Amino acid sequence: MANTPSLALRYVACDACDTVFARPDDPDEPAACGRCGARPLRELSGVRGPDAYFAP
Repeated sequence: MANTPSLALRYVACDACDTVFARPDDPDEPAACGRCGARPLRELSGVRGPDAYFAP
């Protein structure tokens, strides 16, 4: 399974349009928001399952 792609995700937020994305943990992934194009995206670190950001 050494050649199996990683399913790891990283969570980022765009403060310009208040959108949160789950993106593949890929260094080639663009650092701009996929919705409005703003840069940079803010990393939501420490997300390991349910996070207070997503809870009602």
